[in-house]
Amino acid sequence: MLKNLYLFSILLILGLTACAQCSVKPLQIQSQQPLPALAVEYETVISFDDTDQAQQVYLWRFYRAANRLETHNLHDNSGEIWTRSVYGSISYQRVFHTQQVIIDYLPGDLKAIGAKIDWLALSTLLDSDMIESLRSDTQAEFLGRPATHYKNSDPNKTIEIVWLEQEQLPALIRRTEQGHTIVSRIKTIHALHQSPWALPDSADYSVTDFADLGDKENDAVIRQILPKLKAGHSHAR
Repeated sequence: MLKNLYLFSILLILGLTACAQCSVKPLQIQSQQPLPALAVEYETVISFDDTDQAQQVYLWRFYRAANRLETHNLHDNSGEIWTRSVYGSISYQRVFHTQQVIIDYLPGDLKAIGAKIDWLALSTLLDSDMIESLRSDTQAEFLGRPATHYKNSDPNKTIEIVWLEQEQLPALIRRTEQGHTIVSRIKTIHALHQSPWALPDSADYSVTDFADLGDKENDAVIRQILPKLKAGHSHAR
């Protein structure tokens, strides 16, 4: 979904330290800018109550700079890029590295398809709908970094988050609902300028405007990627 680029959830199982003196408080995302520039690799695991369904595992990377956010899904070699102009307008690109194709969504396209754009939510991988019911219950440590564990109280739709306050990112998230559990966790985190992975180079890819997709439905590559696009096109899902 455009709202949240691969929206991904994370588990908490690593040594949380109970803190009887900790006050229960909501998770509050800091609004000051810029947030720390980071390169992060996540693992997402989807498990099902139905044991006949195989567990699904995905690796993906998140790159955050002041006015540019990029994800790279290593499973299917695709990604998303969000950019913010000096005037505050936000553009979006869906990137298919194997096909070397970019689908370009201008700010007007995002508005036309009803995409809810929140730069802070995109930058922190969390939005207000996800965190409004969360309350802290323990202090934690994750990869040597201080963190706080938050959870909600809805037994039908449980959410747990381990939040890195300094980095302003979830280290772990666990969501359980409707017979499945989605767990994502940081495997490794680096300052962006010290990233061990080069940003995917898409400078020479073919670019198609989202508004022009209807004129290119007979193109073999466009037909291949259409099912992976989100919202706003008659053949997208």
